[in-house]
Amino acid sequence: MDPMLEGQLKEWFVLMAAFGLFGWVAYLGASIARRKQKNDMQRALLEKFSSAHDFAEFMQSPAGQKYVLSFTDAVTSPLSSIMNAVKIGLVMLFSGAALIASGQRHGLWLLDTLGMLFTCSGFGFLISAAFSYFLARKSRLSESKTAARE
Repeated sequence: MDPMLEGQLKEWFVLMAAFGLFGWVAYLGASIARRKQKNDMQRALLEKFSSAHDFAEFMQSPAGQKYVLSFTDAVTSPLSSIMNAVKIGLVMLFSGAALIASGQRHGLWLLDTLGMLFTCSGFGFLISAAFSYFLARKSRLSESKTAARE
């Protein structure tokens, strides 16, 4: 392999790794800021209640029930977890395929190895999402049958 081409590939790899690291740090920063803002909003809402009785009345109102359901949907929604696994799996699968193709073209075993790792991880995420989907669907069906019997 041409040493000049190999040097350029190393430079591109370092550049892409730096952009990836910057993007990851930006994502983490935005996530932390969003979580802090949500916690501050919740704290301000709870401070508005002067007593436990006022809070209990709020929780029994339609607005209070909607407020509580927004927490449970975000935490326990199986569909959002499954969709996140599908997204991650697809990105890793196609990234791995691209790394393998690039490694084959330029004869770099490191890209082949990383590509196989990414591809296998992507398949793992997709298989996990499929199993989760079928388990969630089966549990919903069994819950509806139990509810119908009652």
